[in-house]
Amino acid sequence: MSLARLNVVGRDDGCHAVLVGSEISRRHAEFRIDGPLVAVRDLGSRNGVFVNGARVQDAPVMPGDVVRCGEWIGVLVSEREGAPAFGEIGPGWYGSATLADAVEPARRLRADLPIIVQGETGTGKEGTARAIHTWAGRRGPFVAVNCAALPAELAEAELFGYRKGAFTGADQTSTGLFRAAEGGSIFLDEILELPLALQPKLLRVLEERRVRAIGETRDVPIDARVIAATQEPLGEAVAAKRFRADLHARLDGLTVVLPPLRTRREDILPLFLELLRQHAGGRPPAVEPKLAEALCLYDWPLNVRELVLLARRLLGLHAHESSLKKSHLPERMLVRGTTCADGLAAADRSAPTPAAGIERRARRATDDDSEFDALIEALRQADGSVAKAAAIVGVSRARAYRLIAAHPGFSLDEVRQ
Repeated sequence: MSLARLNVVGRDDGCHAVLVGSEISRRHAEFRIDGPLVAVRDLGSRNGVFVNGARVQDAPVMPGDVVRCGEWIGVLVSEREGAPAFGEIGPGWYGSATLADAVEPARRLRADLPIIVQGETGTGKEGTARAIHTWAGRRGPFVAVNCAALPAELAEAELFGYRKGAFTGADQTSTGLFRAAEGGSIFLDEILELPLALQPKLLRVLEERRVRAIGETRDVPIDARVIAATQEPLGEAVAAKRFRADLHARLDGLTVVLPPLRTRREDILPLFLELLRQHAGGRPPAVEPKLAEALCLYDWPLNVRELVLLARRLLGLHAHESSLKKSHLPERMLVRGTTCADGLAAADRSAPTPAAGIERRARRATDDDSEFDALIEALRQADGSVAKAAAIVGVSRARAYRLIAAHPGFSLDEVRQ
């Protein structure tokens, strides 16, 4: 419901928005709108009004704030006419206006240009790439390549192919991944992990649209659209001399920056409910309001990937119960939710300051902790296999071992059955 048409909410039929529930008072709360400013006031309700997890009597609310009235949870958004509601943006890939707006340039793009998809871990870079492939109407296959998983000594052979006998172990001819994507798209995930020595060869392929397999003397023309993914801006890697400037320029036909889940909180709950529906065979358990609120307040350092793992975890442990409760959440989510509620909106909206740099460094350390927690959960599912767990979490095997090494008190024996 648009807040512009909203004033008093409650169970009473005379309210502007009638909310049904045992925890909703007849006249529960009033939203006041004064131009771009919005405030909420508790009208003496029995169960209170909460903004970002804290009970309030009369408080301003801003886009991104989480409001709870009884069993009803809402996230304030700046609505524009014609903004898409939550739904399937691409095959198996969901979001609402914030995400849809971020990828709209790629949806409209008609030229067959390379595209860079930039986003934090777990934001859905591969889902975006698959959607771009679908929108372009390319008839060939979509081939996904994790550059971080390519052994440096074999990366060229894997990408561009090789002739039988070209090197030790080349027992048969391989056309390579670029030619496997003929007529379609090749997705180069974690492009920054590509060996520096291979980058000029990739540049040549992009410029000439031809590949030469190892051991061959002739080039073969290719028709494969390149979509590259990175967690950090490639320009920063170029400045640090970790990536070639000319390759960056050649890849950057269009850059799509995916918003992290914490900046589109309105998507968290509907996405979680959709994941429950999918993984519960269409019959998901009910969700307790306080659990829903905690999900909206959590910062999701691993983004959608972490939400997927949580949905699977809760169903695996509590699907037999009548509802999922806040007490079912991992402890770190309960603690983070409280921290987030203390000043989430102000932190996100404030201008950059020296303290913001400290906060970003602290966030990175926190992200490592959450990534490690997710890895442990995946290791339990994979019976201690680091390679399988890394694939579940979406990190390279080397990254998984680095996370384990950073926690010397942890042993793989703890998760092996």
